[in-house]
Amino acid sequence: MTSVPPELAARAATALLAAVRLLPVAIASPFLGGPLVPPLVRAALAAGLGAVVATLRPAALPPDALTLAAGGARELALGVVLAFLVSAPVEAARAAGRLADTLRGATLAELHVAPIRQRESAAGDLLAQWVVVLAAWAGADRLVVAGLLGTFASAVPGAAFPAAAALGVSLRAASDLVASAFLIAAPAAGGVLAADLALALVARVAPQLGAVNAAQPARAALGLLALGAGAATAGGRLVQLVALAGRGVALVAGGTP
Repeated sequence: MTSVPPELAARAATALLAAVRLLPVAIASPFLGGPLVPPLVRAALAAGLGAVVATLRPAALPPDALTLAAGGARELALGVVLAFLVSAPVEAARAAGRLADTLRGATLAELHVAPIRQRESAAGDLLAQWVVVLAAWAGADRLVVAGLLGTFASAVPGAAFPAAAALGVSLRAASDLVASAFLIAAPAAGGVLAADLALALVARVAPQLGAVNAAQPARAALGLLALGAGAATAGGRLVQLVALAGRGVALVAGGTP
């Protein structure tokens, strides 16, 4: 039986480790596949990019089974962190839309998104799709993909990565996610408050008009109107988050953004 050449075995191990790093990102983030893409396509994309990385990197000695398993565990951990960073802008948009719909009292009209097997509010799904389109239009998604592929230059597949830097960048991304969700949903909160104050004033001045019956439609309409009025600012913030995700990806792997 012919043995596998050492160079081919080393490149195959590099390709496997690189694919393990990219697979969580392909599963979670729409910028590299995402939940709407069939699982086989996502796995094939990660494997194909891993093979490209193995082709471009210089060949090394093939690792033994224990070293390969330890490297795979490290790559999986790094991939999960990268997936969180890259998915944070989309999750911020989704959270902002859900919060706005909750304030408007429109969460009963949730949509069932079959491909990802979960329920979404109308504004949450709209903003999540919108940030993907805006990022593609502005070129921020290409910064993210370039940052992901650039991690292989600063962090060799299978090697350890700076855990302290990963923790700091992840905490910063989580805080940006929460802050952005509140900022984007703030106009909707203002619209709902304005509707409540106006209807309360009408009910006090002219109770015979029955303004209480118009409370829910007014809350839903003014909240949505206020959310749309701040759409330009919200879009700019979300695209900025996508670009910052590319910077965070580079920092996690110990590279230069």
